Amino acid sequence: MKKVINITLGSIVFAIEQDAYDVLASYLESIQQHLSSGDDYTEIISDIESALAEKFIARKRSEKVAVTTDDVRVVTKEMGEPSDFGAGEAPEHADTSVASAKSDEAKKRLYRDTDDSIIAGVASGIAHYFAIDPVVVRIVFFVSVFFNGLGVLAYGILWLVVPKAETTTQKYAARGERVTLKEITQRVKKNLEKIDVSDLTKVQNQGTWAGIRPTFVKMFEVLGVVVRGLLMIVRFAIGFGLLLGGSFSLAGLVSAYSIVLLSDRILLPLDAQTAVDTMLGSTLGIVAISASFVMMAIPLLVLILAGGSLLVKRSLFTVGKSITLAVMWIIAMVFATTASMLQLEQVMQQLDIDNLENGQYQIHVNIDDDKVHIDTEVIGVDEDVPSAPPLDTVHDLPDDSSIVCTDAQKQAQACTMEYAPVCGLVQVQCITAPCPPVEETFGNGCSACAQGNVESYTAGECSLPEVL
Repeated sequence: MKKVINITLGSIVFAIEQDAYDVLASYLESIQQHLSSGDDYTEIISDIESALAEKFIARKRSEKVAVTTDDVRVVTKEMGEPSDFGAGEAPEHADTSVASAKSDEAKKRLYRDTDDSIIAGVASGIAHYFAIDPVVVRIVFFVSVFFNGLGVLAYGILWLVVPKAETTTQKYAARGERVTLKEITQRVKKNLEKIDVSDLTKVQNQGTWAGIRPTFVKMFEVLGVVVRGLLMIVRFAIGFGLLLGGSFSLAGLVSAYSIVLLSDRILLPLDAQTAVDTMLGSTLGIVAISASFVMMAIPLLVLILAGGSLLVKRSLFTVGKSITLAVMWIIAMVFATTASMLQLEQVMQQLDIDNLENGQYQIHVNIDDDKVHIDTEVIGVDEDVPSAPPLDTVHDLPDDSSIVCTDAQKQAQACTMEYAPVCGLVQVQCITAPCPPVEETFGNGCSACAQGNVESYTAGECSLPEVL
């Protein structure tokens, strides 16, 4: 049994065995003794602790999996001994070929350097990778903007595909350097030296380029402020647009479903009312309605999360959350499609029972302002019944004129129940001889002609008593 304690290394909590902690503490204390208490002391110790923490993470050690003595020995061997750099400087007698060989062991990788960035650190990352001045890369990007915007397109693509150097290991890998005590110390000292060197010294040591370089640096700094300001405005505008659009759309979707499902649906067309009632009356219909709601709601939730991510400048799409939403959307789509197809036949049959009669016509006759509107709709025609041409005409109908029934009207199998009284002339047969036609009042023109023995009719009820 071994005692385990928790420590904080590089702002990360690790569980570590007691004997491993003693070895690590002794190692860090030895490093502090070899460092002078200068301006670079705090930064060097911080970088060393971050590097140690990253190496432990790479070995899958965390707050739940304790660091062992073997882990500490392997990691400290990779970092090097404090005596390798003394007080932070390489010994003058050191074998430069060996040091160079060790440096070459690290594989250089392309990262964005946000510590030395104007916009997103793309130019700095490329400069580190090819070991050139970042200002030169920025000039190339700036000039290429005037070639059909090629520079903007290239910068945007690299911004998306090139990862940012966040950890100490990644920052050193961007320069092709190994994460060792010696490399960390030399890197920190070089950065401090760059800050302390005056522009005059740069001009004397580097020539003309050092004289014009500060001008480009200032120009790109100003350009970076302007571009970052514009990008911030665009980011907030798109973020608010997606957030508000997704929120209002989701609220509208919930409201629409609530109105359709919970109200009397009197505002819906008759066919739509019949379809909704039919679906709510069966389990498949309820599944189809519920799944369709989820299928439409998930994309709106994605819009809301995307807008929130832009506003807070960090992704709200965790791996688990993204997988859950994707799986739910696929399942909802499958259920909605399958249940709707299975329910479609029942809905169509219900619509046929309520509104359709095969082999019949629906003839609508409306009288308005002394005009008769005749609309004949063919619903379904049997092969044995001759089809009548659709009528969509308006006849001027003075009080003293009549409308002659056509053959199609006489063969109609169904008429609307709309009441628009007409007076029809009915042909009757007497016992001994033909009789003159008599007048009879009908509910509408369609009903009159459908009798078969009505030759014509006029608008309004008959003035004489009806004759049977």
